[in-house]
This record gives sequence, structure tokens and C-alpha cells, in this order.
Amino acid sequence: MIFKYSRKVLQLTSVIFTVIILFQLLTEQHLDNTRIYELLALSLVLSLVKIIINKYVISVDSIFNPLIYIIIIWLMVLASNYLFNWNMSLISIFSTLAEVILIYLCVRLINFQYEKIEVKKMNEILDRNRKNKQ
Repeated sequence: MIFKYSRKVLQLTSVIFTVIILFQLLTEQHLDNTRIYELLALSLVLSLVKIIINKYVISVDSIFNPLIYIIIIWLMVLASNYLFNWNMSLISIFSTLAEVILIYLCVRLINFQYEKIEVKKMNEILDRNRKNKQ
């Protein structure tokens, strides 16, 4: 069970981290090693929060699930601003909400593609098993 959740957490962390880094590079942000470690830690926490929300707070099918997750992500970015001394301006704090929504949509699209591939593989396995039984 721990392996199952750790795999989900690591997969989601890698996707979130990659998308965040891509957005940082596209917006020409300064990325040093310290900033990359901070973003990696933030990505790990965000993926843990997502799994906890899905499992214990609100069901995955609820319309409020993405909304709550986006708000939590934005609040965590704001908290990281103070924890890591990013010195974000007031304009960048509010523009971060738009970035969070874009990053969320990108991550959802990537995860959807992963899920499609997994479903296709499972269907192929089921088809092979059905053919072997006949």
C-alpha cells in the first residue's frame, strides 16, 4: 500500500515539478540551485496535498475538488513566498493565481495522457486473457 501511494506521489511530483520549471523558464525567472530545491519541495508537498484531498477530504468526482486544490496551491505559493523569501510583488502574487491555474491544467492534461496509456495497456491485457480462455 505504501508503495502504491509513493508511486503516485512521485509521479505527480515529477509532473508538477517539470511543469513548474518549464513555466519558470518560459517567464525567464532566475533559477539557481536553491530555488530549484525550493520548487521541488513545493512540488512534493503539492502532490501529497492532492492525494490527501482526493482520499480524505473530497471525492475525485466532486466539482469542488479542483477548485479547492487550486486555492490550496495558491495559498502554498504565497506561504512559500514568505518562507523562502522570494520577495514577490503584489502584482506577481495575483498573477501567480493565473499561473497556478495554467499549471494545474497542464498537469491534468499530462496525467490524462498517462491514464489513457494505462487504460489502453490494461485493455490489451484483458483482450489477451479473453483470447487465451477461449
